[in-house]
Amino acid sequence: MEDREVLRLRAQFKQLQRRLRREAGPTHGVSRTARQVLAAAERLGGAQPRGLAEELQMTSSNVAAALRELEGAGFVRRSRDEEDARRVLVSVTPAGSAAVADARSQRDTWLGRAVEALLDPEEQRVLVAAGELLERLAEFELPEGATPGRAAGPT
Repeated sequence: MEDREVLRLRAQFKQLQRRLRREAGPTHGVSRTARQVLAAAERLGGAQPRGLAEELQMTSSNVAAALRELEGAGFVRRSRDEEDARRVLVSVTPAGSAAVADARSQRDTWLGRAVEALLDPEEQRVLVAAGELLERLAEFELPEGATPGRAAGPT
C-alpha cells in the first residue's frame, strides 16, 4: 500500500470515528473525556485509575478529574482495594452501565441506518469482509526487536 493510501485510509477511519462520537450525543451532562473514562471502566471492569490512564493514554490528573465528574454524576464508585488499602478500585454503577449502553445503542443505530441507506447488499458484504480485515490489523504486533516505522517490502 502506498503512503498516500495509508494516509487516506487513516483519515477515513478518523472521520467515521468522529461521526460515531457525535451520534452518541451527550451522556447526561458529563464531558467527552469523562465518557471515554466511563466506557474504559466498563470495558475493563474493576480497574484502578492508573490502569484507566494507561488504557486511554491519558494523564493521571485527567483521569482523576474525569472520575470526580463521573462519581458526582453517579456513574462510578471508587473504593479501597480489600487486599491493599493503598489502592483504589473504580467500579461502574448501574446508572453508568446504562449510560454506556445507551451511547453504544445510539451509535449502532446510526451506523446500521447509514449502512442500509447508502450501501447495496453487495457493498454491505464487502463492508463485513473489510471489518474482518480490520480486526486482523488491530491484532498486529511488531515482531520482537523490530522498530516501528514503514515496513520494508513492495508498495
